[in-house]
Amino acid sequence: MHPDQSNDLAYQQPMGSAGSRHVVFVHGMWSQPWVWDGWVERFSSAGYRCEAVTLPGHGDGESVAGLGIADYVAAVERRLRQLAAPAVVIGHSMGGLIAQQLAARVPVAAAVLINSAAPAPVFPLRPIMLPGLARHFARPLLWRGAFTPSRREADHLFLHALPAADRERFHRRLVPESGRAIYQLGFGRLNLAGSNRVERERIEAPMLALSGGRDHIIPVGVSRAMARWYGPARLEYREFSQHAHWMLAETGWQQRLEEVLGWLESVTPRP
Repeated sequence: MHPDQSNDLAYQQPMGSAGSRHVVFVHGMWSQPWVWDGWVERFSSAGYRCEAVTLPGHGDGESVAGLGIADYVAAVERRLRQLAAPAVVIGHSMGGLIAQQLAARVPVAAAVLINSAAPAPVFPLRPIMLPGLARHFARPLLWRGAFTPSRREADHLFLHALPAADRERFHRRLVPESGRAIYQLGFGRLNLAGSNRVERERIEAPMLALSGGRDHIIPVGVSRAMARWYGPARLEYREFSQHAHWMLAETGWQQRLEEVLGWLESVTPRP
């Protein structure tokens, strides 16, 4: 489904049968729940009860300035605690780090991390990011405001592997992101507030991470370092050389989705 084909009702209430397992999708920076349209449709057809959350400040007309990772995590945690049973949490990019933190804080059935931002022990900044982020980091007091990448910056960072016809549609639907959040994600252990930390020893649920070898905003070296930090006993790591950051909709995304479904069938019991 293209990003200009909205399906707002799907995100106001869960989709799927009442007895099926629950999946909560968490979007990343500059995004809204529409990025999960194709995934929600397929997961629902497979018998899952699905909802894609809107992070604070990311709704149309809302302000994200001054919000941080802790605000996003707290909002999704409140939703998870309202559910009758532990849910599967699937996060993309910044949503992947949110999923990791949630897995350490509340019972979840499983966590799937797609091109995930890394926890504090992994320093994430790499030279390949600079053409897309340097202009914004040079802005004074960015941490108090919000920003949106230009079309050129977005193409470099995360849209470059999408079909050319889709890039403009995706860029038009981006929303501003918190400068505070990008600082909290971008400096590893230098984030002294600790909002990017994950208590890995408290994670009991199985976790799967997918990363793209052509990703420029979460470079593959960052993903590999995250996988090493967790170790294979805690995190199953899969890498795809043909993908970049927007694995949710790039050519071949359906195959990745089916792999995630297959993995979930192997690690979570049916009701």
